[in-house]
Formats: sequence, C-alpha cells, structure tokens
Amino acid sequence: MKLGCNTVLFAGYDVGEALDNLAFAGYEYVELAAIKGMCEHLSVDQGTRGAEEVGKRVEAAGLTATAVEAATTDPERLARICELAATVGIEIVNVGSGGVSGDEESTKQAIENVARLADIAASAGCKLAVKPHVGQAIFDGATALRLTSEVDHPALGLNFDPSHLYRADEDPHEVAARWNTRILTSHFRDCASRERQVGPPPTQIPGRGTVDIPATLRALADVGYAGPLNLEVIGAAAYTLPQVTAIAAETRGYLNRCLQELG
Repeated sequence: MKLGCNTVLFAGYDVGEALDNLAFAGYEYVELAAIKGMCEHLSVDQGTRGAEEVGKRVEAAGLTATAVEAATTDPERLARICELAATVGIEIVNVGSGGVSGDEESTKQAIENVARLADIAASAGCKLAVKPHVGQAIFDGATALRLTSEVDHPALGLNFDPSHLYRADEDPHEVAARWNTRILTSHFRDCASRERQVGPPPTQIPGRGTVDIPATLRALADVGYAGPLNLEVIGAAAYTLPQVTAIAAETRGYLNRCLQELG
C-alpha cells in the first residue's frame, strides 16, 4: 500500500508549501484537493496551464500524485476536474454521492447521477471513486455495494474511508472484506467515536481514535489492496504550518510501522 496525504490538510497554505512539507515528512505520494469552498490546490479557474504547473511542483517535490479529491456531484465541474487530473497524469478522481441517507428516491437519483459521472470520468481517461459519506445517499457498506451493482461501469469503484464507515456503525475491516476489488483508493483517518460529526483534526489522526487501524489494514491487505492510503484531515486551515506538518508526519510514522508489522 502507498502512504500518501490529501493536500486538504494544508488548506491554509499554497500547493508548493503543502508538497514541500509532505516530502519533508517522508511521503512519496499525494492526493490533490480540488474542493470548492474548502481547498483548491488544483483549481478549475486556473485551467490546464495551472494544472501543468501543479504537476511540475509535484515532480519537483519528489512526489507522485495518485488521486484528486473533487468532492462534487455536478457533471460540468467534474468534467473540468477530470480534464485537469488527466493533464497532471492522475487517473483516480474522488467524489461523494450527494443525496440523503435513508431516502429511497434520493438514493435512486444519486445512483443515476453517479452513472453519468462515471461516463464523464471515463471519457477523460479517469476512474471515479465514490466515497460513502455520513448523511449522503451512499453512506455505508451496503449502499456502496448497491451502487456498484446497479452501476456496472468499468470506470467506477469505491473510496474506502474507515472514519465514515465507523461513524455509519460499520466495522471497517469487515467492509473491506465485502468490497474487495471494488476498492480503488482510500481516504484514511481515525475518529474519536461513532458520533456522526467528524471531530477536530487531532482526533482524525490514525492511531489516536477508536477505529481498529491494524485490523483495517490487515483486511485491506487480505483482499490484495495495493493502492493509496491518503490521509484526509479536514478542519486544519487555521493551524500553523508546523502543526499540520506534524499531523502528516505522525500519521506516516504510525501507518508505516503498522504496515511493517503486517509484513
């Protein structure tokens, strides 16, 4: 598995600072945030020329970009982000489903929209990874499997995020076994409890919360997952640069040790 970090952790800093400090923290892989209103290190407003510059910064930092977090269900915006991802040489684009948990009509509409989004991703040479998200139509292990069953698309897979699954009253290691090869990528973080609201950044650091991280990693290894584990910590925009770098470094050290113990 590839240890990486989503640049949303560095939402208060420019992409160059994020990349340089991730490299200093020991990372080899990175996920670029393109999240409107939160963090746009890959920005649709800058176009392909801006994306090319970001790609050069990634290379200069000695990193490899494995994914883009688009966090959108809007087809037009997704098409633009997929174009930027392809420009940087990134295959995986991460989104949520939108919609509302427990509402059948909302779930049907969300699934229909994901099918359209998968077509858009495929046309750009990308793959769409949908993350079950607390409160959205696709929110747990079962709804994710329903999605991949009803939308049998070669460009569609799942984004495995143990913190969202845990807060949906799931045991992430059991979900990993059920999803198996449907997992395209992973947003990796912890949480303090099963409360629906995500906690502050320190509680999201793997190893500090209540998710059984070693069991989760073991389950991913058992299904042959060899893709990215991208730390995704939100809410740290006001943190100092040393603080967010420390979060990245602590996570890498902990997860690297866990992976070593797995052999």
